[in-house]
Amino acid sequence: MNRKQRREAQSQARKSGNTDIEEKMKLFSKLSNKCRACHAPFDKTNIDHLSDWMVIVREDKKKVNLYCPPCWESAKQAVEDLKKMSENDEENDQ
Repeated sequence: MNRKQRREAQSQARKSGNTDIEEKMKLFSKLSNKCRACHAPFDKTNIDHLSDWMVIVREDKKKVNLYCPPCWESAKQAVEDLKKMSENDEENDQ
C-alpha cells in the first residue's frame, strides 16, 4: 500500500466515522523494515515480500511485528511441537 492509498483510506475512515480502520492505518505506519526474529531486510516495494512475509498486529500494545517466511515456519513448527508435548504430558498423567 503506497502513501497515496494510505491517505485515501484514512480519509475515507474519517468520513465514515470508522475509527477502527483509522487506528489500523496508523499501526501500519509502524511496520518495520526487517524481520523481528532474524533481522532479514524487508523491501516494501517487493511484491514477493509483501505477499510472503507475515505481519502480526498487537493492538493492545500498539505494536506491529514482521516475520520472514523461514522464521514464520519455524515459529509455527515450534508451536505444533509444544502442542504435541503438552498432549503427550496430559496422556501420561492419566
